[in-house]
Amino acid sequence: MNCSVENGTEPIQYMWQHETTNENISNISQSNSSIVDVASISRNHTGWYHCEVSNAVNKETSNRLLLNVTFGPDEPQLDVTPYHITNNGYTALENETVSMYCRAQSNPGSQYIWFYNNSQIYTRPLFTINKVLRTHTGNYTCLAQNSHLHTHSSKTLSLTVYYPPDGSPLCSVEPALNHTALRLLCSWLGGFPSPSLYWTRNPIQAGQKQADTGQQLRLPTSNVMMLSSESLNLNSSLFTCVGSHPVLPQHTECSTHTHIPPVEPMCFSNVTSDKQYLMLHCSWDGGVPKALLWWEGPGNQSKDGQENSNILVLRYGTAHSGKPYTCYAKHPLLAVAKTCTITLASVSKPHLLMSDASPKEGSTIWMHCNMEIGTHPIHYVWQYQLNNGNFMTFTQGSSSFVNITDILHNQTGWYRCA
Repeated sequence: MNCSVENGTEPIQYMWQHETTNENISNISQSNSSIVDVASISRNHTGWYHCEVSNAVNKETSNRLLLNVTFGPDEPQLDVTPYHITNNGYTALENETVSMYCRAQSNPGSQYIWFYNNSQIYTRPLFTINKVLRTHTGNYTCLAQNSHLHTHSSKTLSLTVYYPPDGSPLCSVEPALNHTALRLLCSWLGGFPSPSLYWTRNPIQAGQKQADTGQQLRLPTSNVMMLSSESLNLNSSLFTCVGSHPVLPQHTECSTHTHIPPVEPMCFSNVTSDKQYLMLHCSWDGGVPKALLWWEGPGNQSKDGQENSNILVLRYGTAHSGKPYTCYAKHPLLAVAKTCTITLASVSKPHLLMSDASPKEGSTIWMHCNMEIGTHPIHYVWQYQLNNGNFMTFTQGSSSFVNITDILHNQTGWYRCA
C-alpha cells in the first residue's frame, strides 16, 4: 500500500494504522517510506487502513481504504439441542424436538446444505425436527459452501433416537437344578437401548426411588435370577421385576407369586380294566411352580423325577406285596421333599357270608365276600356253578356285597366270590 503526498517539507514520517471490523485500531508501521508491504495475507488483515503523514510543520491523515480478505469456509461447527452425547454420537428421546445448527467461518458468508444419509434435505443453517421418531436415526451432514471461492467443507454427526420397549415387562417363574432352586425370568421386548431390568422381593410403591432397595434382591444387569431352596425356605414369596428405560419417566413392573401346594401329597393305586397293569398315582396339586414327583419302590420298580413321573406303571402280578412304594414330592420352596407311601398287600383268601343259606322262594338275600387284607381298589367277581360243573360270572364290580331278590327255586346251587 502506498501513501502518496503531493508536497511537504522534508523529512516526512509515515504511520500506518489498521482498524478492524470491531473498531479496534492498531499501528502496523512507522517509517519515512510511503510504501508498506503486508505479507502472507490472512483473514486477520481484513479491515480499514489509513496512513498518517507528519513533518515539522503539521500532520494529515488519509481517507480509509478497505481490505476485504476472502477465505473459507472453515470446518463447520455443529450445535445440537437438546445436548445428549455418547461415545457413538448424539442421542435424542423419541417425540423430542431436535435442532441442529451449523456455522462455518467464511468470507463471503457460507451457504449451507443439510444431508441425511447422503440425501439432501434442507438448505439453511438451522435444521429442526419436531417430534423426532426412531426412523430419524442416522447420519446428518452439514455442507458449507463459499460461492465466491468455489470452496466447501463439511462435518457429519450421528443421531440415535431412543424409543421405549413394547407394553410392560413379562414375569415368569420355573423350577431349576432339579427343583432345588427357582429361576425367575423377566422379559421386556423392543426398545432402544435395551431396558434395564432387576428383581426385587418387594414391589416398589408409587413415588419410591428405585435406589431405595431395602431388602430387595437385585441383579441390575440381568433379567434372570436363581434362588436356591435353602435361601428361600418360605411357604410363599412374591417377586417383582422392575424395568426402566431412558424414554419413560417412571419405572414399570410385573410380579410373580410362588407358593407350595396347600395340602399334603396323596397316593392311590388303580388297575386297568383289562387287568394288565397296576398303576400307582401320586398328586400334589396347587403349587407354583408345579412340584416334581417321582416313585421309589422295591426291586428297582422306580421312576426318576421327570415330567409326568407321578404315575408308576407295574405289570399286573409283579408288585412286591408287603413292600412300601414311596412317592417323593419336591418343590423349590422346600429344602426337603415331602412323601406319601403305599404298601401293597395281596388279597387274602375270601370267606363268603350269606344272610340266609336256605331262603324261601320269592325272598331276598345278600352275600358278602369277606377279606381280611388286600390293597384297594379290590375287584370282586361273583359266580355260580352250572350243571356241567363250570362256574359262570353273574356280576362283578368294586362292591363286596351282592343282593339277590325274588329268589327262584332254580337258583339253588353253589356260589363263590373271587
